[in-house]
Order: sequence, then structure tokens, then C-alpha cells
Amino acid sequence: MSIPDSDCFHYDVEIKPDTVPAVNRRIFEQWKKVAAAKEAKDAVYDGRKNLYTAKKMPIPESGDELSIILADPAGGREQKFNFKVRLVAVINMERLHRFIQNKGDNEVPREAMTVLDLILADRPNSLFTSINKRTGSSFYKAYNPQFNIAGGLNLHQGWKQSVKITYKEVLLNLDVACTAFYRPGPLLNVVAGFFNRERVQDVNPRQLAPGTIEFQRLSKFLSNVNVEITYRDTGRRKYKIRALSRQTPDKAMIVLTDTKTKLSVSDYFMKEFKLKIQYPFLPLVMCGNDGQILLPMEFLVVKEGQRHLGKLSDVQTADVIKIAAVAPPERQSRIMEGRKSLHDTTGGDNLLKAWGIKVQPQMKAIEGRVLVAPVVTGSANVNPSNGAYDLSKVGNVKFFRPAKLEFWSVAVFGDTRNMPFDATAEFMGRLFTECTNRGMYISRREFRDVIVAQQRRSIEETLIEANDAAIKASQKALPAGTVMPQCAQMIFCVFDKGGITYDEIKLLAETKYNLMTQCFLSKHLPPRGPKPGVTTNLALKVNAKLGGVNMVVDPAKQLNVLGQPVPTMIMGADVTHPPAGANGGVSIASLVASMDAKFAEYRAAIRVQGPRVEIIGDLKGMATEHLQQFQVRARGRLPDRLLFFRDGVSEGQFGEVALQEVQNLKIALREAGCGHCKLTFLVVNKRHAHRFFAADPKDADRKGNLMAGTVIDSGITHPFEFDFFLNSHQGLQGTSRAAHYHVLYDENNFSSDDLQEITYRMCYLFARASRSVGVVPAVYYAHLVAYRARCYRPGGVGGSSEMGGSTGSGGIDNAAIDEFESVTSEMKKTMYFT
Repeated sequence: MSIPDSDCFHYDVEIKPDTVPAVNRRIFEQWKKVAAAKEAKDAVYDGRKNLYTAKKMPIPESGDELSIILADPAGGREQKFNFKVRLVAVINMERLHRFIQNKGDNEVPREAMTVLDLILADRPNSLFTSINKRTGSSFYKAYNPQFNIAGGLNLHQGWKQSVKITYKEVLLNLDVACTAFYRPGPLLNVVAGFFNRERVQDVNPRQLAPGTIEFQRLSKFLSNVNVEITYRDTGRRKYKIRALSRQTPDKAMIVLTDTKTKLSVSDYFMKEFKLKIQYPFLPLVMCGNDGQILLPMEFLVVKEGQRHLGKLSDVQTADVIKIAAVAPPERQSRIMEGRKSLHDTTGGDNLLKAWGIKVQPQMKAIEGRVLVAPVVTGSANVNPSNGAYDLSKVGNVKFFRPAKLEFWSVAVFGDTRNMPFDATAEFMGRLFTECTNRGMYISRREFRDVIVAQQRRSIEETLIEANDAAIKASQKALPAGTVMPQCAQMIFCVFDKGGITYDEIKLLAETKYNLMTQCFLSKHLPPRGPKPGVTTNLALKVNAKLGGVNMVVDPAKQLNVLGQPVPTMIMGADVTHPPAGANGGVSIASLVASMDAKFAEYRAAIRVQGPRVEIIGDLKGMATEHLQQFQVRARGRLPDRLLFFRDGVSEGQFGEVALQEVQNLKIALREAGCGHCKLTFLVVNKRHAHRFFAADPKDADRKGNLMAGTVIDSGITHPFEFDFFLNSHQGLQGTSRAAHYHVLYDENNFSSDDLQEITYRMCYLFARASRSVGVVPAVYYAHLVAYRARCYRPGGVGGSSEMGGSTGSGGIDNAAIDEFESVTSEMKKTMYFT
């Protein structure tokens, strides 16, 4: 798109009395109508403190102040505001032109980018429900019941946009968007939907009893929702829900201010409004700043356009995927619809014209190329096709290094009527057949000796019993005098559904009892299952956990410069944060590192730190831990080359993260005795809005996605830094999202071709899949480790499903950090996280 090249002007905005951004915008629109300066007509505003104009307004240096009268759209009283603007800076747009042409300026001109973002969001803000952030804006269509999802929510569809800078161009980055909103309408319907019922009458009153988990979940779900009353038309009608009251309308008492009479809420509504409360068993809603205003649910309506900020459940996430995952042609069509809806008007957008901006009507055409897939090696070579080599169809290819399983048992958690003995035994037989077909040795045991049902035992007692059963069955089968281990090599755990059961199994097995576990759901048991591929995927995980290596890509032949005889380590790092809307809590940092010359075996380190801290606090200590493990494994040698892949860093944090984490890595290398080790530091990001479509359908796969191995390193990348997009996987559902790799530090001086090829070919080394994956395995493992670490706090992180903490101020919850258990030293020597 074309952008302005003349200076623009930045004004500070002060609105008295203070109010919220949505009201600020209404005040601003009114100010534009009454302001004397014609330059104000084309002003843009961020809803808070910043206003920009294309031409300087003729106002005093001390600023200009106007009184603005704002009428209540609901017919309430008018409000008066003072709107003051004062010039604070002149923004040189020429800096942006120099930056994209790589003519001297190395720092992104963020203020110029902010101005462009605000200009391009101005018209869409007036047409759609908008969410504006530093990283761009999202615009959502009105409520559509067709997109209701579980739990009383609705999926609003729309678009997200941001300004993208590339070499000699500024682009509008536009993609489809969807996010969860509260369903508008009667609050009773929202509550019924929360419990996945059609009517509130169908909700079990016991679930709404104060003190129950359901009551607490509903109270948290409704917190900060804006509602409107229906029992009168005058006076204040809008309120914000603070929480649910522990009282019901027939029990809660209020005192009338005029007569000092005491009566129940039910009696008050009958006396004052002639309204009988139909659902006296429902708790009252607490509103007002201090929660002192108690209102019955049935007289409240939820206003439209309220985004849900909490973490979605697994069921809700599945609903979102069903709606949002669309094939590339449909997504491309929706993006083009967004281009028209957001920026096309009859005669053109006057604001864009006034600023000298023109958005092109078509998507930008860029060049890409498809890298050659590697040969994958097990007991024989396999040639992948479009990123996949389905082991279930390959035939007799065995694992590269099959593991041996001698001591094992099966623990059945939950109701055995859903997991009968015969079905469990038949499933295990099929799994072991797959394992042996892949070259593994599995000891033969009588299933009646090794299958342990939970019955009335706790999860901990069941694990102990299963471990004992594994040892006893081995004593029975093996020659007398055979030395028995204290722990089984693996306990297979089957249960109805995950959640708390899974979390507790992993907590106990990996931090207390040093037990390797492999979990699977009862839905895979015969006669309903297992579906094709289930036993193959489980065999991949079992072999990796037991120290085997599934498939490799020969470094000497397939990994280019990594095939040179130079000791090399691959590291992957990630930091996971509390969900949006959570106060306090903790962030979990994970670091994995390769231990072998084929980059197939990894070890993991975990640290728990303060909430939303992106820098890994103890990166030096974690890296040192891995360097020591590598040294033991390599018989005293340390790496001479280190490739560090860092996930979860936004573009605005690149400089800060690179500066601190590169420095900490260099210190760790120097103190370990390998200060000469050459470091390459890359940031990996899949949480971006870039989507690529094949210009010719013949160049796409059968679902319309880019072919696995497609790399894009021009036309959309940074004006002068080293970055590229790599679509390393085959799209299985929806539209593929390429990973964005950005090199921030490179002592190895990799060429772009070498680094792209290395990165793509390593994507075939992920132990849990017989296909290439969407990001380099080191990052994938780091993500799995950070996710697994949620289980290591007894009771779960913020209640097992969320990473919320107990601190109300959003500060560091040291007590929560201390509660996390550490993985056992023996478990750290394995790939327990696969």
C-alpha cells in the first residue's frame, strides 16, 4: 500500500472527568464535529492519550480545550466533558521510508507504524465490534446464533489486521479472526448455556449451591459481564456483575431507606414492581463497585459485544476448531471479503485519501520454493511424500534403535464397566504387536498378573500396586535369582477422560516414584477402537520414552553443514504464561537440548517464574544443566556449535530477549569450559497472522495448502534482517500456518539456504509423529515440557486447568512457585515428555 511521506502531528489528549476508552471515542467523534480547526476532521485517536493529524492544527502551544456534551444513547441524562489537546511531537514519516529501503535507520519507527495502524482501524472501528492492541486490531461481526459453542459462549467471526514492513514496501496484513463472546440476551439463557442446557429450569439446583465447584466456576465466568435491567425504564439501568451472591432472592434481606422496613428481595420486587420471582433457587447477582447491589438473574440482560477472556475448555476449543478451521480457498475468500468490508466505500475512504494512503485491492504475489525432503532412516530408508511417511503403510520398516521392555504393567483408573479386562488385554495385545513389528522387544506376561484395576484405591495407591504387579509378574516369569529393579520400566494407564486423573498420574509418577507412564483413553479400547494409527502412534511414544530412537535423518548425508564432524547441540526454549484475565499466577520456562549426534534424543529442564515474564530468569542454570549432561554423554566433550531456537517472543521483545538471553547463554558456555562454542540464536513464531496461498492450485496439495517444505524468504520478510517463513508440515485440518524463523544472532555464519534446509529436515525428527511437524522439534518438545510442568503443582496450576494464581495484584506468587515439585533425577535422563 502507498503511505504518506510528509510529517504528521502527535497531540496529547486529556479528558476530564476520566472515563473508559469506548466513551472517550464517542467524545472524540463529538469533538471532531465542533472543533474549529478543519485539520481536526481527519484526526485519528487511540481512545486514550494519543491523537494524530495529517496537518498541524492552529492551536496555542499550551493546548486547546473544548467542552463536549455527550447524550446517553439509552435516553439518560447528558454528561459534560472537557477535551483538551496539546501538540507534543512531530512524526517524521520519512524515517519509515528510509527504514524499509535500508538507508541508515536500524530502529523500527514505531510511532509512524502506530499512526498507520490507527488510520486503517478508524473506519472498521465504527462498523464492527473492535479490539485494538499494539500488535494490530481485530474487528468482529454481530452475534450469530449459528456459531454458539458450549458453555454459554458464541464465536464471533471477523478479521484482524496490522501494518507489516518489508523491503521497500509497507503492507496491510489481513487475516480472518474469531474469538469467544458472551451470548447476548437474557442472563438466564447464558446461565443455562454455561451448564449446556436449553433452559435454566433444566439446571440441577445442587450445582448452584454456594461452595460447590460449579457455583465458583459460574461466578468467575460471569465476573465483569455488563448487564442491563428489565424491571424498570428509568434511572440507572446498566450494571457490571462482580460475582454471584451466596444468597437467593427469598433468603436475602434488604432494608428500605425511607421506611427502614426489612424484607426479602423477592418481597421487594413484588411490592415495588409487581413482579414475582420465578426462579427463587437461583443465586442473586452482586453488582456495583463494592458488590452491595443484589439483583435477581431473571431481570438482567447481557449486552452484546462482550469478549470472553477466560481459558476455553477442551470441548469449547474443539467447537472453535470445527467452526474456524476452513480450507485455504474459503479462507482466502473470507480475507478478500474483509478487504472490501473494512476498507472499500463508494467513492473511496475519505480519511485514507486525506492521509495519502491507498490499499491495493489484491493480495501481494511473492515467490517461494519447495525444499527437497530428506530420506528418513529406520531399519531401511523411507522417502516421505509431502511431509509424511505413514509407518502403518510402510511395511516392515523397524525403528532405528528399538527399545527393550521387560518390566511393565497396566493400571485401569475409573469404572471398569467402561474398561473391561478383556478389552484392555486385547488392546494391549494389539499395541505390543505393533511394537514388536517395529523391532521392539516386549516381555510376555499373563495379563491377569499385570492388569491392576483402581477399584477403591487412590491414584497413588493404584500406581504403587501396578508397580508391584510388574515386579511380581517378572519374578514369576524370569529365572530364579534374576536381579529385580525397584521400579517398572513402564506403567500403561487407561482412563475415561484426562484432566485431574492425568495430572495426578504424571505428578506422582515423574516427581515422586520415578515411574515412566504411557496414558491412553478408554475410547480406544475394543470394540469401539482402536482407530487406524493409534497403536502406531503409541508405539512411537513408548519407544522414545524407553530410550529408543524411532527414525533418523542422517546428518552426514541429509543435514548439510551439521553433518561435519563438529560436536553440535540443538536447544529449544519456551515460556508459557497464565491465561488472559488471570491475576497473578506463574509462568513456566522450559529448555530442551539434544544429546546425540543425530539430534534425536533430548533432555529437559524446567523453571517456574513470575507471571508474564518473557525473559527466562535462570537460562544460565538450565543451559549449564544440559551442557553437563552432554559432556557425560559425549565422554568429556562439549559442543563447539549451538543452535538455539526460542519460541514465544513477540517482535517488540526481540531486542530485549536477544540481549539478555544470548548473554546468559554465552556465560553458561564460558563457565562450562566451551567459551569457543559458536552460537546461533533464532526466534520461532507460529502465533502470527501471515497466511500463504498457492497462486496456481496445481502447486498446492490436495487440500489446497502449500506443499510441505515451502520456504518464503523475500517479499514479506524484514527489510534487512535474516528471517524466513517455512511451511514444514502437511496441512491436515484448515489452512496451514508457516512458522516464522528470525535469526537474531549468528556466529556460525549460516547461509540462508543451509539454515533453511537444516531447519526443514530436522522437522522430520519429532519422535511422536511419522511425518514432519510445523516447528523444529526442539521447540515442539519445549512446549510439551512446559505444558507437562503444569501437572507438577499438587492440585494443579490454578485448579489443574488454568495457570491462575492466588495473588490479586498480579505480582509474583512465591508460595505457588515453591509448591511445584521437581522431576526425579533419573526421569531427567529420559524423554519422559514425549
